Amino acid sequence: MKNEASSNIKLFGKITAKSLFAWIKVAFIGVLIMITNITIAVILFSDNPGGGFPAAGHAGILGAILGFFFLFMVEFWSALLLTVGILAPVLFIILANKNAIASAIYNVWKFKIADFVEPKIEFYVDKILQKQPDFLKNITDWSVVKVKLLDTINNDSQTPKLQKRIIKFILKKIKMDDVDFKNPNTNLSSILSFKIRQFIEGFAEPDLKLVWILVAIDIVLIILAFVFNKH
Repeated sequence: MKNEASSNIKLFGKITAKSLFAWIKVAFIGVLIMITNITIAVILFSDNPGGGFPAAGHAGILGAILGFFFLFMVEFWSALLLTVGILAPVLFIILANKNAIASAIYNVWKFKIADFVEPKIEFYVDKILQKQPDFLKNITDWSVVKVKLLDTINNDSQTPKLQKRIIKFILKKIKMDDVDFKNPNTNLSSILSFKIRQFIEGFAEPDLKLVWILVAIDIVLIILAFVFNKH
């Protein structure tokens, strides 16, 4: 039993490393797009003798905002390229977070350690029932249970963050429409364990299709900025 627990901990460490790498990979692409777009946009603006953005910046915040909008009138594609470059880190960090959690869940299935997640659900359910023994008797809707579980997970300082993120992500995704909460014989822990295992087993291997689509769109945007540059 100790060997199995030790093996699971090592595997979870491996999953954490893979998840971190998945996050870094997407975030790095976002940073690369930011640097590339802003650099190219600044070069294209410098080629345009009609740009008024630098001078407008001396007129304060309002002048800078007006100057920025002026750029869209003078150099639409270059201004759009600059805007995308500024917003790229935010968008790609969101994608990186999703890719990291998707990678973690997929690898939980791949390495067959769903049992590293399921006992935690039982722990959280028991923790709720210890404080409120009649909690489930008065519940008819899964959303109420989900909110309570998520709150309990957030207040857990002992469990690794990635493990908590995996559990929270799954809880938000699983469907409980077929569960009769009014039935006194409903065993929430068992049902959740089954639903979680079912969700993990049906989770597809994550890919970067959306990321590469965005990269392709950005390349097209760069080409358009060069083609329509007014110099």
